[in-house]
Amino acid sequence: MIVPESFPAAWRYCTVKEAGETLVGQQRSPETTSGTTADQRQYLRVANVRDDALDLLDLATMSFSAEAREKYRLAEGDILLCEGQSRELVGRAAMYRSEPEELYFQNTLIRFRSHHSILPEFALIVFRAYQHSGVFSEIAKATTNIAHLGLRRFQELPFPLPPRITQEAIIDCARDVQTSLDSSLVAIENIIATAAELPGAARDLLILEGATVGQEESPSPGSGITWEKAADIVAEDAPIVYGILQPGPDVDDGSGVPYIRGQDLQDGYIVQDQLRRTSASIAQKYQRSSLKQGDVLLGIIRSLRVATVPPELSGANITQGTARLRPGTDVDSDYLAHWLSSSAAQEWLRSRLRGIDMPGLNLRDVRETPVPVRDLGSQRQISEALNEVTAALQGLIRDAQSAASRLRQMERELTVSFAFGEVAKWITQETSGPETEVLSSLILDRIKDAASQVRRNPAATPRRPNKNRSKRITLKPATTPEEVLALLQQSHDPLDPEHLFRQLSLAEGAVDSFYSALRELKQSGRLKEGRPNNTDVEISAAD
Repeated sequence: MIVPESFPAAWRYCTVKEAGETLVGQQRSPETTSGTTADQRQYLRVANVRDDALDLLDLATMSFSAEAREKYRLAEGDILLCEGQSRELVGRAAMYRSEPEELYFQNTLIRFRSHHSILPEFALIVFRAYQHSGVFSEIAKATTNIAHLGLRRFQELPFPLPPRITQEAIIDCARDVQTSLDSSLVAIENIIATAAELPGAARDLLILEGATVGQEESPSPGSGITWEKAADIVAEDAPIVYGILQPGPDVDDGSGVPYIRGQDLQDGYIVQDQLRRTSASIAQKYQRSSLKQGDVLLGIIRSLRVATVPPELSGANITQGTARLRPGTDVDSDYLAHWLSSSAAQEWLRSRLRGIDMPGLNLRDVRETPVPVRDLGSQRQISEALNEVTAALQGLIRDAQSAASRLRQMERELTVSFAFGEVAKWITQETSGPETEVLSSLILDRIKDAASQVRRNPAATPRRPNKNRSKRITLKPATTPEEVLALLQQSHDPLDPEHLFRQLSLAEGAVDSFYSALRELKQSGRLKEGRPNNTDVEISAAD
């Protein structure tokens, strides 16, 4: 927990509530999603708020009444913080810099509008420091798998008050350092992206030698390539298959048989320390998909990753999300794995993926995959060269990722130091000197005066209409599938579980009944689940 004693000694402090105006955004509801076109406005949500940056490429819209527009419209210098996020990211903050000109915000975000004595850029540095140092995650509470910062808990945090001249110096120094860090991270990310693409291009160059995928029925002139279907180059006694449909619970008593899922395939190898194990009896039923050293595995659900089975995994098995190709005597295992990982083969396979939520390949497509076959000596020579190239590039990627990780850790530490740590103390000495306490006290006095003015003049504080003030909301201790379904049917748009939980006005103890209701609705076919990206889930009533 952050304590004022951690601030430079000459600084004063107040609470976040005193340091500026805090407000939670407008909630999505049937009324706001079905309003008139004239009232539709773009707004920010958690997905748009990154660390020190707003992602404005995908802005959603909902209806804001004239009164709501006045209340929730953003002004330049407003800081948005993620109210609900994973625990390590809760409170992630960015500043609105008046682009686009008219923009609003949802109730998954908290807006902080600083007192005129506090520079918004300094407030942003403080809040980023709180997020990076774990202050926000410490005070957050989790209702489901999402941690909530909580407006009141956020308001009661201490806020440091250095003199204005010190704030300006901190902002200038922090921005210079941040610009250098950002430039370095962008350069490293470009290196990683380029290095990740090079193995596929190298495979195309060495394997294809300018040939066109699958279009030559006879050897390509000068290349010695003959195009064969994958089904025709595997061992006769081991056709292309996928594996276990239902592996059952993990067997960890030493008797289990390891099995490989699509997510266990990474960059040409199998991540063995995360493998699960099925019972010997289930593995025996799927003996047809048992593995041997040199088998080539291809992910066929979502990811099209490729790996070769090492000797220690002989006897293991696979799941239905992975296809096994056991090369015949005319094809080298490494050569086949390199081909399936090539840009040309991956493009061919991706063009045949089916489905939206869980795009996948049929085994028929895998069996039809064209394979460029040449003499074994040439295959092994190409494989050895590609093994060296890919190993070198993977090493480069690992080094670059490690450098990026160190830079991000440096960014977190420096942000804290600029906000109220050692760098802040040094800047304080270099700027305000002996006048620091006086200047800091003046800011505190102004803020306290502003707060007392609000208390003496309640009309200055926005209030809800009387009809809403008189209502008392009682949180329900549990819910039923029927209640959940009724709310989903009223909503015109899909809802994520967290918003659905809130709209049902459920207490924290209702989590178990809430997810039990979701499971029952899904099993009965009355609920649809969508995944707009790799992390989010959206729920709606089935048609």
